[in-house]
Amino acid sequence: MFTTKFRPVAASALLALLAIGAPADAQDAAWPSKPTTLIVIAGAGGGSDYTMRLLARELEANAGQPVTVVNQAQGAGVVGMTTYVNAAPDGTTVGQMSPFAQYRMLGQADFTSDSFTPVALVNMDPASVSVAADSELKSLADIVAKLKADPASLRISCGGGCNASWDIPFVSLLLEEGVDVAKLNLIPAQGSAAGLQELTSGGMDVVLCSLPETDALRDAGMVRNLAVFSTERLKRYPDVETVTEATGKTVTGGTWRGIAGPAGIDPALVTQMETAIKTAFDSEAFQKGMADRGFGAVWMNAADLGKFMREHEAQTERVINALNP
Repeated sequence: MFTTKFRPVAASALLALLAIGAPADAQDAAWPSKPTTLIVIAGAGGGSDYTMRLLARELEANAGQPVTVVNQAQGAGVVGMTTYVNAAPDGTTVGQMSPFAQYRMLGQADFTSDSFTPVALVNMDPASVSVAADSELKSLADIVAKLKADPASLRISCGGGCNASWDIPFVSLLLEEGVDVAKLNLIPAQGSAAGLQELTSGGMDVVLCSLPETDALRDAGMVRNLAVFSTERLKRYPDVETVTEATGKTVTGGTWRGIAGPAGIDPALVTQMETAIKTAFDSEAFQKGMADRGFGAVWMNAADLGKFMREHEAQTERVINALNP
C-alpha cells in the first residue's frame, strides 16, 4: 500500500522540478551561449566578409553574446580554415565554409569533408567575368579567342583562391571551347576586393568573382562586367549577359558560403547552431542586407550542406585534373 501511494507523489514532484528547470535548460541550449569567434577565410571588403559580418551581427543580437569576426585570408583561405578546423569542437570557434576541395588536390592542406562539421549554408552566387573599363577585351568571346591563341596571354585573378568557386566554371567553359587550360595564367588574390583593385590598376586583365562584389567599381565606371555563369540574367544586373548568350555553351557555377566547425561537434549542439543560424538567416535585416547588395540568400541545413560538400569534392577533382595533367 505504501509503495503504491508513494510513486505517484514522487513522480509528480519530479515533473514539477523538471518544469521549474525547463526555462534554464532552454536558455542554456541557445547558441552562442558564450563569446564566439567566426573566422572569415577572405580579406575585408569582399563578398565573404560582408555576408559573414551580416550574419554575425544577427547572431550576436539574438543571443546577446559577442560574435567576433576575424579575417584570415592568408594562403587563399587555408590559414583561416586551419584555424577553426583545429579549434575545440565546442561551438565557440566556427568559420566560413566555402569551396575547400582544391586545397587537398593542390597539396596546400589535407581538408576533406570529414575535416569539418557542416552547420548551414546561407549564400550562393554565380561566378562572373569582369575586365577594366578601358580593356580591349569587349566580350567573353574576345577572352576565349585570345586564350585559344595563347592560353597564357591573360593575367586572370581568381578573386581569392584559384581552382575554386570562381574559376571552376570558367575553366569548364574553356575546356568546352578547346583551350589548353593547363597553360592558363591563374593568379590568386587576397579576396575579390584585392583582385578588383589589381584590375583597375593594370595588374590584372580579367577578374573572376561575383557580380555584387564589383558594384562599387562598376558604378564608378572603372570595371565592366562581361558575362555571368547563371541560367538566366540576374534581375539586379539585366545588362550582363549569361555565358550561354555570350558563347552558346551552357556552363553555370559559382561560390557558396556557410558556417562549419571542426569535426566532432556534438549533434545536439549542431542542431542548436543550425536553429540559431536559420533565425538569423530569416531575419529582415539579413534578407534585406543580402538583397541590397545583390547576394543570393540560399539556405541549406546541416545534412544538406554535408551532402553538397561531398558533391563539391567530386566536381573540383574533375577540373583540377584538367588543369594539372
